[in-house]
Parts: sequence; C-alpha cells; structure tokens
Amino acid sequence: MERTEMEHRSDDEADYEDEEVDPRIQGELEKLNQSTDDINRCETELEDSRQKFRSVLVEATVKLDELVKKIGKPVEESKPYWEARRLTRQVSHLKLLYFLGISLSK
Repeated sequence: MERTEMEHRSDDEADYEDEEVDPRIQGELEKLNQSTDDINRCETELEDSRQKFRSVLVEATVKLDELVKKIGKPVEESKPYWEARRLTRQVSHLKLLYFLGISLSK
C-alpha cells in the first residue's frame, strides 16, 4: 500500500471514530460488552471449578486407594451378603407391588 493511500485510510478511520453513534446502537454495544464480560467471568469460574474438582478427585482417589489396601479383603468378602440383601429388598418390593395390584383390581 502506498504512503498516501495509508494516510488517506487513516484520515477516514479518524473521521469514522469521531462520528457519533446512534444511542440505540450505543446501548446495544454496551449490553454486548457487558455480556462478553459476563461470559468471560463465567468461563473463568468454570475453569476454576474444574481445577478444584480435579484436585478433589485426585485426593479422593488417593484416599480410596489407601482404604482399599487397608480393608479391601473384608469388603470383597462381604459383597455376597450385601448383594443378597439387595435382592431380598427388591423381592419384597415386588411382592408389595403385586399385592397392591391385586388389591386395587378387586
């Protein structure tokens, strides 16, 4: 670009910047700027929250691994009991639903 063309373009940009903006457009531009600021703040909060979550997750994983080493065998040995207890409760609920279904249909 030639120097005179660049100078002319700079003059045009300066004239453009000196023009007054329609108040309605100015208001919308201010809303847009505020919304952009809000989005940036939310993104920063999201990233901070994600970092905290990762930190808590790592800490919890370490603690869980320590507990598994400490009491892992008894937990494994108790699984059949807890599974049987869960199934018993499930059957009880199904019996109750069956009974209520018969009672309601009469």
